Amino acid sequence: MKEKILTYAVISFVLVNIWTLYLFFDYFTEKDQIMHSLGLFLNFIYSAVAAVVFGGILLLIRLAVHFKKKENPLQVNFFYVLCGIFNLNIFIIWIISLSLQLIELGSGRLEICAFASLLIAILILSDIYKYNFKANAKEVID
Repeated sequence: MKEKILTYAVISFVLVNIWTLYLFFDYFTEKDQIMHSLGLFLNFIYSAVAAVVFGGILLLIRLAVHFKKKENPLQVNFFYVLCGIFNLNIFIIWIISLSLQLIELGSGRLEICAFASLLIAILILSDIYKYNFKANAKEVID
């Protein structure tokens, strides 16, 4: 099971890198006009909202399955791993943008979305670690 999770993590890192590179090169192909880089900012906002919504849906499914005491279908699921890594990536990009003063810290929806993204990433990645890596380490010792 560890091999599957690690394979999914590598594929997820590749997909997140492709998406980041697409946004990077899309920024350079925009025409230098009045609203230059607005498309990049809107793509970031849409990506952040989509990541939070998708992560929230996956966490709700995970909780529903957990409370029904059924086997977890998300234990070894590519979309679960991808969503955790993508949400973490969104938060890291937001922090870097703040530190480089590309965006300003306000009391808007972007900050709420960024912190929700961090919370979802922590929950998903800790769930994956707890049920796939920590549980397997106990089995090897026994």
